[in-house]
Amino acid sequence: MGGVRGSRSRSGLAAGVCVLALAASGSAAPAWAAEEESGAPGAASYRPAEDAVAVEGTASTADAPYLEPGGIYTDSIEPGEELYYSVVLDDTGSYFASVVAAPEPGSAVAYGDGIAVQFHSTGGDNCVAEQRSAFGSSVAARPISAWSTRMIAEDRSCQTAGTYLLRVSRDSDEESDQAAWPTEIRVMREPAVAGGQTAAPPESSWLTEVPTPPAGQARVVTGGTGFNDAQPVGEGVWRDDIAPGQTLFYRVPVDWHQQLAVTVELGNAPFAGQDYAYIGDGLLVEVYNPARGEVTGFSRAYTGDPLRVQEVLPPAAYDNRTDAPSTTAGTMRFAGWHYLAVHLKDDVAELTEAGTIGLHLRISLEGEPADGPVYEEDPREAGFGVTEEDRQQADEGKTDEAVAAEQRGGRVALGVGSIGAGAALLLALGLWTLLARRRRAR
Repeated sequence: MGGVRGSRSRSGLAAGVCVLALAASGSAAPAWAAEEESGAPGAASYRPAEDAVAVEGTASTADAPYLEPGGIYTDSIEPGEELYYSVVLDDTGSYFASVVAAPEPGSAVAYGDGIAVQFHSTGGDNCVAEQRSAFGSSVAARPISAWSTRMIAEDRSCQTAGTYLLRVSRDSDEESDQAAWPTEIRVMREPAVAGGQTAAPPESSWLTEVPTPPAGQARVVTGGTGFNDAQPVGEGVWRDDIAPGQTLFYRVPVDWHQQLAVTVELGNAPFAGQDYAYIGDGLLVEVYNPARGEVTGFSRAYTGDPLRVQEVLPPAAYDNRTDAPSTTAGTMRFAGWHYLAVHLKDDVAELTEAGTIGLHLRISLEGEPADGPVYEEDPREAGFGVTEEDRQQADEGKTDEAVAAEQRGGRVALGVGSIGAGAALLLALGLWTLLARRRRAR
């Protein structure tokens, strides 16, 4: 606004700001409307982060491109390819590298097709066991994520500061689609812990059975294409539509010692010309932690009748990292946004004329938030932790774009208010000057 203020009169400035305010308020509605209408039939491709940087991994460790901790990068990987990236790690924080592979929706994949990720030293030592993510029995092309860790702890490898390597590899069956998979790579640094509550709650207090799901009026939302545009949802009932071959992403803020309970219900769909239909693993739900490490997956066959899949997860606790990162408890090691990926198998399209099928999510967070570890730095800046703003955003189902639009509107309103106050002050000063002149004239 400084440039406008210097080039226009006060009256022109006020008019310009009013136009700007109207434009800002008017532009928010189309953006929101477009977001609601984006759930059209068809499976959209994964949407990478807007600020992601393109890199090219190399087969040679000597030429591995550098990844900045906290950054997000895009690349691609061919069948059978093994790519290396370099990253500098310190000797205080713990690091988590995730690689999302996003094959084209509907492309052919096999049971063992997937990606593997592993941290190495530049001397060839393995920092941790290789972690793999594959399509499994669902045999459905969808975004999948594998992660690797470098923890600071006694009796662990790779504890010194320096340059390390991240190795990413892809397995694909000869009968599978041989196209390159786009990948998104993220490196996160969790600050060191200075004290506080790190122990997990006793297992005797954990819920092992899914509690009664929330009931009541559902609120309409539109799931995202991936981790970057995942739709925030809080406790309650949420309504969406899903197309065959589509994967919808949602995110829920889970605080320390809370257990996330998820129920996903798929509505009925008439199967054209079929007396009976059966789609194995027709509906698949996968849960990921804030570092994009897979926590668990659960699925059920679809016959055209309404179905339900549900799960309750272990509580989020810092001490869970003593378990292997491949276990469900071992992945529930952070407070922060946890992600739900809901996939409807593309085979459903061959049996029904329904373009989309109705979907309900019933979300509850069991247990009161507890005090967690005290970090030496702000963990929220690194992508970990839960704030009141996160809870409010999830409870209201507001996307990041909607929150940003509200903030822009607030800044415009503040600017208009400031200008109004300035104009009133100028008017008062003008009247005071006029009266003073009249008094002197007498």
